[in-house]
Amino acid sequence: MNVKVYKNIYVNKSFVFEITAIWRIFIIAACFFSININCHSNTQGDYQKDEHTKFRLGNEVLLERSGEYKDKRIGVLTNQTGILSDGTHIIDAMLGKGLNVVKIFSPEHGIRGDEIYAETDKTGLPVISLYNGKVKPSKNDLKDVDIIVYDIQDVGARFYTYTSTLYYIIEAAIENDKQLIVCDRPMIINSGYTGGFLLEPRLESFVGKIPTPAAYGMTCGELALFLNSEVYSGAANIEIIIMDNYNRTNDYNSLGLTWVKPSPSMFYPSTAVCYIATCLLEGTNVSEGRGTDRPFEYFGAPWVNSELTAGELNSYNFEGVMFEPVTFTPSEKISAYPPKFFNKLCNGVYIKVTDKNKFDAVKCGTAILIALYKNYPEFRFNKDNFIDKLAGTDRLRKLISGGSPLDEIVNSYNEELQSFRQIRSKYLLY
Repeated sequence: MNVKVYKNIYVNKSFVFEITAIWRIFIIAACFFSININCHSNTQGDYQKDEHTKFRLGNEVLLERSGEYKDKRIGVLTNQTGILSDGTHIIDAMLGKGLNVVKIFSPEHGIRGDEIYAETDKTGLPVISLYNGKVKPSKNDLKDVDIIVYDIQDVGARFYTYTSTLYYIIEAAIENDKQLIVCDRPMIINSGYTGGFLLEPRLESFVGKIPTPAAYGMTCGELALFLNSEVYSGAANIEIIIMDNYNRTNDYNSLGLTWVKPSPSMFYPSTAVCYIATCLLEGTNVSEGRGTDRPFEYFGAPWVNSELTAGELNSYNFEGVMFEPVTFTPSEKISAYPPKFFNKLCNGVYIKVTDKNKFDAVKCGTAILIALYKNYPEFRFNKDNFIDKLAGTDRLRKLISGGSPLDEIVNSYNEELQSFRQIRSKYLLY
């Protein structure tokens, strides 16, 4: 296994040396006799602390080491989220450092997140799309590449396709004997949250490729370590560039980062928090709020009773969330396909998350499906059973169709979830 984890380590010397009894006596005596000892530890130490405890993204740490890659031909897998803390795009920053970026690989939604799959970037570099029929670079694509750099912000959901792109770029790196560098990024949702059914291999697809529950609770760097070990038996030559001064308790909104939509309908950090709950509705005939200003935070349909549904969901007394009746009209066509109930008034519910660290998105999403199935004869799972691919199993659909209560459904995946958590713990970097 060739795995490397790079982390800058700053040491505040005032906290790491031990003072012997003799030195303590000397210092006390010196202070007592007003010996002029140079003690600027407060001023200088505070400055160093401010400088050395500053949060930095993985890509910023990578750029600090740019001299190590001057003689390498670099391919970068990124999109509009691949930016530094100041908003500079990783491609521009690497070129500015004189690095030899030879091509760009883009995930779903394109290099700039505008659904435009151009063959060249505004920098003039060739762009190879890894979506819509081609999921990983070919041998020919990588023949002039020494290192692949991955820098994409995901949202912590298995069915978000960037996780599948990470899966396949690890595979391509192994097949073509290339080094892969993953620039780590913070979690948008609660970084300790895991939930849902584990993916069953027979239901693998591009919206479900990684062998995890729906919410897997890992940064992209941690996920890369997990995949390399658990799927590829450590075969990849992979390096994770750890963020400086980040821990699992950091709230994404407190890091001072410029918000860039990871995908066209991922409007806000709050959208990502609800996404794991309501993306399952993409496998039904209920709107998941696409085409509104609150996609995935709203859900509904013309035939839904807003007050009834919100009241039933509030009766569960879930922690960290409230449900409010709402009406909305999906009127914005963001992608090539119009949203459900385009330009039609929908009655529904607004998912108002009050504490994302207590919010159980999968449990909430399951309760929503139960309420819709039970109360509305118009409700349908899509005929292709797409919800099975999203859920990673057909058990969720069958349990809901069979009238199983919420606790029974949650208990049905808890054992496998606990097993996953034990495995996951081996790959946590923060």
